[in-house]
Amino acid sequence: MVGVDRSSSREALRWAGRQAALTGSVVDAVIPWYDADLLVVGSRGRGGFPGMPLGPVSQHCIRHSPRPVVIIRG
Repeated sequence: MVGVDRSSSREALRWAGRQAALTGSVVDAVIPWYDADLLVVGSRGRGGFPGMPLGPVSQHCIRHSPRPVVIIRG
């Protein structure tokens, strides 16, 4: 799955397409905050520090999403 927006997503989509072709996978292109009333994301990925409550993606979503955001802690 690759997130698509109006910025540099064209390159991300191309990369995902090439990767999918190499691995025999399928690409789902999604526009996460244009087609929905609510954005749901995880609290953080596998990187960062163990005590870090939110990762950079979830922080960005909270600050910039025009929709309500739900953060799910894993």
